[in-house]
Order: sequence, then C-alpha cells, then structure tokens
Amino acid sequence: MLRRVLFALCALFVLLPSAARAEGWLDMISLSGLLETDVRFNVEDYRGPVEGEGYNFAINRNDAILHAEIRPHDSLVAVFDGRLRFYGFNTADDLPGLSRDRNQVDPFSVQVDQAYVATRGLPWSWLDLKAGRMVQTWGSADVFNQVDLLNPHDFYDPMDYVRKVPNQMFEVDVYPADWLTLTAVWIPVFKPALLPPSAPLGFAVETDANGCLSSFPAPPLSVEDNQALADLFASVDPCSLNFATPQVNLYMPKYTFADSQVGARAKFSFETIDFALTYYYGRFPYPIAYNAAAVANPSTTQPGKVNVDYVAEVMYPRMQVAGLDFSYTAPWLFDVGIVGELAVIFPEQVTFGLRAYQGDAKIYEATSVNVPSTPFIKATFGMDYTFTKWLYVNAMYLRGFFDEFNDAYGVHNYVVATAELKFRSDSLKLRLAGILNVDDLSNVANPQLTWVITPGLEALVGAFIFGGKTTPSNTYDYAAREKFGQKAAGRSFAYLKVRFTF
Repeated sequence: MLRRVLFALCALFVLLPSAARAEGWLDMISLSGLLETDVRFNVEDYRGPVEGEGYNFAINRNDAILHAEIRPHDSLVAVFDGRLRFYGFNTADDLPGLSRDRNQVDPFSVQVDQAYVATRGLPWSWLDLKAGRMVQTWGSADVFNQVDLLNPHDFYDPMDYVRKVPNQMFEVDVYPADWLTLTAVWIPVFKPALLPPSAPLGFAVETDANGCLSSFPAPPLSVEDNQALADLFASVDPCSLNFATPQVNLYMPKYTFADSQVGARAKFSFETIDFALTYYYGRFPYPIAYNAAAVANPSTTQPGKVNVDYVAEVMYPRMQVAGLDFSYTAPWLFDVGIVGELAVIFPEQVTFGLRAYQGDAKIYEATSVNVPSTPFIKATFGMDYTFTKWLYVNAMYLRGFFDEFNDAYGVHNYVVATAELKFRSDSLKLRLAGILNVDDLSNVANPQLTWVITPGLEALVGAFIFGGKTTPSNTYDYAAREKFGQKAAGRSFAYLKVRFTF
C-alpha cells in the first residue's frame, strides 16, 4: 500500500507541471520545499531503557518535504504539505528480511501534514472558508502557546517540539471590520498528541545489576497509599519478583458528535497591539492516569519466583478553556516586543483507582482524585528584543508545560531563554537556548551553531542536553519526578543537520 501511495505522489509531481502547462495553469502553481539530512548521536548511556546501552546513533534520517499551492483564481487555493521520510536504519533481523523486503533494509514513510482547500471572499467579501487536513496555531507567544489547542503536538521527535499532529477540520473566518476577525473551527474527531519513544519509561520498573526490584513508578495516589503499596511488596524478597513489561491501555473517546472539538476566536488588531479572546471545548491531548491493577502469581517455570503483571489505563479528560492572548510593541521602551497568554481551564474530574491481587484474591485497593474539577490557570509571558544587528534575545515565563494538567503531578513554573548571535554578515549564527523548571531545577540546554554556506543551503551542529535526577527524591511521591531529569524525557544527544530549502 505504501509503495502505491509513493508511486502516486511521484507521478503527481512529474505530471503536474505538464498538465498545468497544457491547461495554462503554470502561473497558478507555486512549489517550495526542504531537503534535510539529520544525524544524531546519544552522548550519555544511563537514561535509556537499559543502563550502558548509550553512546550510539539515535537518528540517521533524511526528509524530503514539499509544499504546493494551486490558485485557479484569487479567491480559491488548494494547499498540500507532504513529507517523504527515510529512517536510515536496517530493521531486518534475519536473512529473508534482507532479500524479500526492501522496506526493512531501507524503511521509509509518506506523511501528509496538510491537504485542504480555502476560499477567500466567497460567496461574500467578508467571509473565508477552509476545509480539509490542517495545522492551526493560535496565540501570540513563540512556540509555548497556552491557548493553542486545536492541534496536539507531535513529540515523536523531542527536538522538533513545534511540530503538530494534523487533523481534519472546518474553519469559518468572518471580517466585520478591518480591526476584527471572528473565527470558528469544528474538528469532528479527536486526536491525541504523539509521544516520544522514551515516554513508556515513565511506567518502567527499575531493577539493579542482579535483576532485583529496586523501584517501581509511584501511581498518582497519596504518599501514604503508595507507601502502603510498597510495604506489600517489601514483605517479599525483591529478587524473587519478575515484573512483566507494564501494559498501558488507552481509553479513547468514541467517534461520536459529542466528542467533537470546537474552537472560537475574536482577534482585535490595532497599531501597536493585537489581542484575542478564545474558547475551546474538547479534550486534553495527553494521557492522564485513570486505572491500574497489579496481579501476582507464583511462577510455574521458576520455583520461588513470583510473576507480577501490571496493567494501567489512561484517558483524555474533557475540558473547556477560556483564553486571552496579546502581542504589544512598546514604543516607549525601545520597541521591545511583549507577548502574553492566559488560559483558564475547566477540567473534567478524573478519579484514579488501583487494585492489587494475589492470584484471584484482592489484597489492596485505593482511590484518589487525580484531576479535580477545580478550574486552574496556564500562562505565558515573554519579551524579545534585537539589541544590535548581531544579537537577538527572547525570554519567557511559563506557568505549565505543554503536557501538564492539574493532576497529581501538578502545574510547574518555567523560564525559557534564547539568545542568538550573528557573525560574518549573518553567515554564522550561534544560538543558545534553554528551559529551566523553577520548581525542581531540572533543565534542557540546546546550543546550536548554524553555517549558511550559501542562500538556501545551511549546516547545523548542536546538542540537546537534559539535566536533572533520574530518580525522584521521594520514591513514593508521584509528584516528586523531575520534569527533564526522569528517563521518560529521553537521552541527551548531539546532532548534525544539512538543510537545503527551495
């Protein structure tokens, strides 16, 4: 199937210019794109699934991205964003795999980020319509938009945290005045955020060098409940426990009209300030712990051993969000750019329940409110300024990261800072970026050097470094995990990219 799709896309790209020329549409088609080679190397070996398996290539990838627009006339446009991705790693593990399936030796995927049609001023001059597969961005801040909830983030690549999961939607824009835009969006089907490959480590059971249980992830219960649960296992020799890989099931919304998402925005534009009022009804796009069960049975193959199966269930709670965002250029303060976003979230209550069984006998049960129905706030406030032609600085305060909800982990505070220095007529750029969790002091550092070889061609070298403790200060406290220190955040890596844009 994938080969047929790829062949169809290639045929489209080959035949499109000749067809356009034949129909006289050549001037109505615009093409742009990107070719990128991305190589990354893990620079530490203790934060992965198994300690000591680092210091290896993490990514060896090549992307070919195409953006196409077709404008039959000024009031109509069709937009397509496609990506052909080659992963660069062999997945064949036997001899037949090397001879029967090229996709195992040279795996690839075809992805479509956008495919929609839009009308402008039809049937009335004050009305725009869009329909199809889209990626939307609401808000005024740079990247960390608290009011932007229409498309969840795509964190499969933690470094590319600006990328989003596309979704099918319908949008209506109305222009009652030059300074006012009214927008309504309907998304029929909910899609969750895409998580990084390291995310399952948040449920991983830790063992020591002898294979004995050293710790397991605390469920979102009180410290006292987690201590009581640990005491149950403490009565058993930790070296006799065989923990299976935890199974995490998703409790997904049904494909019903009631599970649709809607958004509305009123945007006001003036000379030095823009601001918007937004509303969103839908679901939180990141999984929230809902249920769990641990079942212990004597091993039938290893005398004296106990097999423990752990099954967890996560859900995506409903929520309503009222938002405000603004951007302001301060003429009285050297034209400093100031942005802010405030989201008031009204969540659905989530009650977490845990049960432990010895065979068929239930030996432990506890429940706790993981997400209260109390409204809470997420916010962003930032400023940016170009000091000279060679220095740009951007600084922001965040109340709540992308994936944070008012659950047992809580909503944390962050400082985000970026400085970019330009040299040799902007052909060399040094960017120093970082994120600090003010509450637990875990952090991310991202230094990067960009060399613009020639217009359209550049090489980038840098590193993505996570800082913090991998083990929580209190094993029995669900909220004690450090944001960027825990293994679920992923390994630190260095990277080299070569990028050609056209």
